[in-house]
Amino acid sequence: MKVNQAVLKLISPMSKALKRSSLLAFLLVGGCSFIVDISVFLTLSVYAEWQPMLARVCGFCVGLILTWIGNRLFTFRHRKQLNTLLQLRWVVIIAAISAGVNLSSFYLITQILGKQPLFMLVSVAIGVLLGLVVNWLGSNLITYKSLPA
Repeated sequence: MKVNQAVLKLISPMSKALKRSSLLAFLLVGGCSFIVDISVFLTLSVYAEWQPMLARVCGFCVGLILTWIGNRLFTFRHRKQLNTLLQLRWVVIIAAISAGVNLSSFYLITQILGKQPLFMLVSVAIGVLLGLVVNWLGSNLITYKSLPA
């Protein structure tokens, strides 16, 4: 019982910080989704020997779905949200823009650096970072904007 109380004391400030900061929660959700995204990409491109861009698109799609679920249920749960269909429309629009930035930067960087696994990993990370900026702006200002009560 004492161990549980100690863990709760340790986690409590983190939980409060995440509740106060949508950006921190957004980064946490995005970080978890990135791990899944990159795992799918590496599995498909290196082990299954898929073409890098096809593997990248698959990884991006899996990451996108996890990010939407995480942001809806965790990051922006405290905000009064758009109805699900309208929100989904904005998620798809913002995701398409983010995907364009993410995947085009991946393509350009792999054309410059090459397609060795380390360079592809760097290309994925840069694409994700650029897409993250677009996604944060779209999510915070449009998709999950605070609505009047």
